[in-house]
Amino acid sequence: MSSPTDADRLAAVRRELAAWMAGDRAEPFTAETGEGFCIDRAVAPAMGGGLRMLWRWFLVSMGDHSPGCPLKAFFYRLAGAKIGRDVCIAPGVILDPLAPQLVELEDGCLLGMGARLITHEYTATSFRLGRIRVRPGAVVGGFSTVRSGVTVGERATVGFHSFVNRDVAPGDTVAGVPARSIARRPGAALLVPGPDPLAGGPSGEGREG
Repeated sequence: MSSPTDADRLAAVRRELAAWMAGDRAEPFTAETGEGFCIDRAVAPAMGGGLRMLWRWFLVSMGDHSPGCPLKAFFYRLAGAKIGRDVCIAPGVILDPLAPQLVELEDGCLLGMGARLITHEYTATSFRLGRIRVRPGAVVGGFSTVRSGVTVGERATVGFHSFVNRDVAPGDTVAGVPARSIARRPGAALLVPGPDPLAGGPSGEGREG
C-alpha cells in the first residue's frame, strides 16, 4: 500500500512529467523510483491516459508489421512520430510504443533491419524518457539500439549491432557497444580491402581541398 509520502512523490512526478512533455524536451526527463513507487501511475496520466497510450501502442504495432516504407511511415505518423520525406524503414524496426511521439526521423534517413529506437528506460532506481532524432541522410544500421535522448547527426552512420548511448556528430561513423567513432582520417591505412572512399576516383588520386 502506498504511503502519503509516496502519493506526494507520485503527484510531483506527474506534474514534472506533464511540464516536460509540454516543453521543448531538449534534455531527457528523469525521475527516481524505488520500493512502493510505481512510475507507471505517473506516466499514464501525463501521456494522455491509458486508452490513448493503448491506441498509440496499436498504431506502432501496425507500423512494425506493415510491408513497405510508406505504410510503416503512415502508421508511425498516426502514432505521433515525426517522419520526413523519403525515409526508409526496413523490416523488423521497432519504435518505442510508449512514446512514439518522441521519435523524429528527418528527410532521407534510413533505419536498417531490426533497428530499435527506445524513448524510455528503467533501472532499479530511476526512469528516463527522452527524444530521439535521426537527422537528414543518417543511417542506423541493422539491429542497433538508439537510447532515449540521443541525436544521430546529419549523414552519420551507425554500424550494425551497435548501442548508441550518446549523440553522434554529423558525418561521423560509429559502431560497437557502446558505439564509438570509427571514422578514418585522411591518409590512414584502410581497415578492409576495396576502393579508398577518400580517394578522388579510380586513379586513387586524393580529393583536393
